[in-house]
Amino acid sequence: MAVRLSGDFNLSQLISTAESINGKKVITGPTGTRNRNLAKIHEYGVNINVTDKMRGYLSSQGLHLKASTTVIHIPERSFIRNGWDSNANNILNKIEGLVSDVIKGSSVQVLTDGTGDLVVKALKDYARDLSSPALHPFTIERKGSDDPLIDSGGMVGSIDYEVK
Repeated sequence: MAVRLSGDFNLSQLISTAESINGKKVITGPTGTRNRNLAKIHEYGVNINVTDKMRGYLSSQGLHLKASTTVIHIPERSFIRNGWDSNANNILNKIEGLVSDVIKGSSVQVLTDGTGDLVVKALKDYARDLSSPALHPFTIERKGSDDPLIDSGGMVGSIDYEVK
């Protein structure tokens, strides 16, 4: 990122502002252990070994697995990495404007909160719009929707940021 300065500015104030930004991190993602665990499953996918107990439970729910089925595969539905990748240029362009505002005298919090808000919105929007890979028909029937990442809305709704 490049920043061009023109006109009058206070160099010592600029240095002080830069020092106050140095080391700050904006951490973004789902909050709460359950939501973070669900996000990891969706972000990377998972293979679940089928046990006799699981086979019995699924059968009692109406999903009869073939005897040869030993693994249930939940495919990757990356909404954090892909959500960032598909929005990075737009987010970074807007962050440049926030940096410019800070240089002109806005608080560092304008930069950190603005960055957090931009990333949170991008990830939530991407997760809500994600439609592939499609859910298994049994899952669609059970939850009443074919939206892969939205069930109760808890995981996506919990996406937030923290400044450290």
